Amino acid sequence: MKTDPQSLVLLGACCAFLVYLLAKVLTPKLEGDERFHAALRRIEDAKRRARDRSASTEDRAAALREAAVTALEGLRRPELAASYARRAERLHPRGADTMGLLLAALRKSSKFRALERMLWRQLADLAAGTDGYERAYRELVALYEGPLARPEMAQVLRALRPTAAQR
Repeated sequence: MKTDPQSLVLLGACCAFLVYLLAKVLTPKLEGDERFHAALRRIEDAKRRARDRSASTEDRAAALREAAVTALEGLRRPELAASYARRAERLHPRGADTMGLLLAALRKSSKFRALERMLWRQLADLAAGTDGYERAYRELVALYEGPLARPEMAQVLRALRPTAAQR
């Protein structure tokens, strides 16, 4: 082993950096720890209410939406939020704000292909001119222009738009 001063300083810096990394990984975030556990408790409560078969499907879907919002905002886990939002959508397809929540969760989790499929399905299911259809159309155009980097698809959608509106 080299014992010159430069090598010793480099070795010391490496050790200090290693200690810093270990401290960051192993120590819990003290300020957010209670909020994290509170969010977990809210999700568990929402999941329990969603499993209650005596409740209406609307109430169970609302509980799953609440779990999705908590996962998205409280835990910052968009994949988990998307999972709860999908379950809420399957349980009560026309539930209030379920689609918006699912859109946000898929966008934040960078699940752009799943978002694309969902938007196309939504366009096929909804009547042209409705608010949901317009929102899905705008989201799809923005998706092609942005994260999917397919501006030609966005251009085609815009070009076909007047034709579809005339039918």
